[in-house]
Amino acid sequence: MSEDYERAEVSWLLRVAENVQGDPQVDDLGPLFAAVCRHQARAMDRDVYQSLLLKASALLHTLVRTPALEHSNQMFAWMVAAAFLDVNGYELSYSPKDAATLVADVEAGRAGVQQIARQLRRWRA
Repeated sequence: MSEDYERAEVSWLLRVAENVQGDPQVDDLGPLFAAVCRHQARAMDRDVYQSLLLKASALLHTLVRTPALEHSNQMFAWMVAAAFLDVNGYELSYSPKDAATLVADVEAGRAGVQQIARQLRRWRA
C-alpha cells in the first residue's frame, strides 16, 4: 500500500488544526512530525501499517497520546483520522458520541491501533 494513498503531512495537519473549535495554537510540533512518520513507517520494505484503517488509527493514537495543541487534542486527533480516511475515499458512518467514546478509550490507554482500526471498520459507510 506504500504508493496508492494520500499521506498526511505536517502542513495538512496544521490546516486541519485551523478548523478545530476555539482555534487552539500548536504547543509542540513534535507530535505532528511523529504522527506523520508513524503512519508512513516502513520496515523490511513493507508498510508497518498496511491498510488505510491502520494508518488512520496510528494517526489518531499518536495525536491523542502525544498532544500537539494547547487544547482540544482529542477533537483534533479525531478530525485528522476522519479526514485522512475521507481524503482516501473511505467513508465512515458513526455518531459523535461513539467517536468521543473511542477517543476517550485511546486517551485512557484502553484502545491501541488494532482496536481503533477494528472500530473504524465497523463504522464503514
